[in-house]
Amino acid sequence: MRCIAANRSVLTVLDQNATLPDFNDNNQTAMTNDIECMDIIQFADGWYSYPDLNTFNSDLLLDTLTIRHIKPSKAVSPWNVRAENPTVIPLTEIATRQLEALFNLSQLLFGLARAEQSNYTFRDLQLGQQPQRFREAGFNKFPNNNNRPIDFFAIFQLVVNDVVKSGAIDIVFMMYKDSRIRCVKQKCLDLLSNVATIPEVARLILDRHADFLIQLVQGIRDGHLIEEKIPSLSVLLRLCKVIVNKNLLDSYQSLIDMQFIDIIIDLFDTSEYKYIDSVVYFIKFESLALQCLNIMLQCAEHVDMWSEKAQIRLVNYCCTLLHKSVLDDEQKYNHHHHNNNNNNQNKTEINHLIYAEQHSIIHSLSYATLTFLSVVRCRKEIGIFYRENEHFRELLSAMRHKYGPRSEFISRDPSISNALNQIATILFERHQRKKKLRYHYYQQQSKEYVKQYSYGQDEDEDQDENRQYRKCSNSLCQMIENDQVTFQTCPHCHKLTYCSQYCREVHWTLNHNLSCRSINNYIRKEDSTVLYTNNRCYETLPAPYQDNNTLSMLHSSTFETLPVQISQPVIQPTVEITHELCYPSSASTTTKKKSFKTLLSLLRFGSKRR
Repeated sequence: MRCIAANRSVLTVLDQNATLPDFNDNNQTAMTNDIECMDIIQFADGWYSYPDLNTFNSDLLLDTLTIRHIKPSKAVSPWNVRAENPTVIPLTEIATRQLEALFNLSQLLFGLARAEQSNYTFRDLQLGQQPQRFREAGFNKFPNNNNRPIDFFAIFQLVVNDVVKSGAIDIVFMMYKDSRIRCVKQKCLDLLSNVATIPEVARLILDRHADFLIQLVQGIRDGHLIEEKIPSLSVLLRLCKVIVNKNLLDSYQSLIDMQFIDIIIDLFDTSEYKYIDSVVYFIKFESLALQCLNIMLQCAEHVDMWSEKAQIRLVNYCCTLLHKSVLDDEQKYNHHHHNNNNNNQNKTEINHLIYAEQHSIIHSLSYATLTFLSVVRCRKEIGIFYRENEHFRELLSAMRHKYGPRSEFISRDPSISNALNQIATILFERHQRKKKLRYHYYQQQSKEYVKQYSYGQDEDEDQDENRQYRKCSNSLCQMIENDQVTFQTCPHCHKLTYCSQYCREVHWTLNHNLSCRSINNYIRKEDSTVLYTNNRCYETLPAPYQDNNTLSMLHSSTFETLPVQISQPVIQPTVEITHELCYPSSASTTTKKKSFKTLLSLLRFGSKRR
């Protein structure tokens, strides 16, 4: 058996062409195809591969990781819970074996969680070999009957239970806090993310390691995007499910005290992650972060615990993503793709949502929509602003047209269409139900008034019998015309009737704007907001949108509208929040709809916060 240094390493975050030094004079440097199956291989940054650990035998891997079958006098390792001062112990052969056992155990749990029967060991990844099947690589917890279907989740729970009983989690936390070797923290987070899928284990982690939440948030804020930010978010996502379901207010308050929402929004605004070389990882990071925030903000009581500034910043960013989803960035991306040899082109910020759709990558739009809705439905004044804002209704209509049931995206990610339907239902139908109740009350009062002051006057029964009462054309409304209320027709097509101006605007947003024959001649009222984009007035969806399902608009373009005077602003203006969303105060909600400061002019695409 030889101990050789491989000439290259393909570890996820290491350089693939790294030349590894010889730390032992007896070691040899060999090509990958010269390495034999019984050789001990030395890779980059202190990682080794041992032939007996090139396996998925969970029992062997746990014994190696916990060093429980080694005498205490010989178990010399910085990751030994029985050692008195393990931090001063240098890396030993036992420690390097623990590293490989951690890696392969994490790979095993990851494959079982995805209902797969094969995965790569550490040695396979470094040598570029094919993945190994779990059963053939020593995993002995599958049923012996090959014809019997495999219950992957039950087997996954069985392995996680072995991990907890063996005390491996405590060893993993010791390795997590030791930053001497690169990628160790990443693999520790990967294993913790897998075991925290079981709610009982996640609760155990929160109880035993109270400061772990703070360390996770610090890693998300300061760590490397691939090595620490994404793995930390993956763990935090699973912990947040337990925090919310069990209503662990102390843990939830820790996230609020660390201003978790502000940290996430600041990272979202970092333009360096949106370049072509790291945009794929940013898409994953953004998706995990918004999924985590959506879980944290599902309860109205939890939403109220966050500061008003954090809520508005989050709503602004989510609304920015909704707008970016209907931008036409294809020409810009193609220009960048043909000039990818230019270094300046590699530093061009791109629309990551359009990029993800062009490359069939699931992005964060559905989570952004649900997170937006979680805040808006809990804040009455913000909900009124978006419900009455004409630009938002246009944006919602464009998104429903692009991601609707008949679009190509319904097969890729149907959750986007479902999230948009929830916005249409909750944001508009709730108000419609209240309006309907008020209408029925008025109708009942009118009947009682007519009955009380009727003195037996003869009525024209033939005229009443021949008269036909119309139903409101808004699909969300069930009102029927009567003697006291007369419906009005659409001023453009003169075919559909509505009980009120509000129902006409809601139905226009839902689908009538696509079928009304006078759509190109639509003229807004004097007090409605005027939308300008690149010095062009868009009265409705532009013609290119009907072909490309996108709006031809650059990131630098903004919407400009007539300003509105707000008597009592909800937030006192400061230098720090001058770019935040403005919405009318509750005292002015009963007034007639005025020209609002557009909801998108304050969302500065690509600009840095002060």
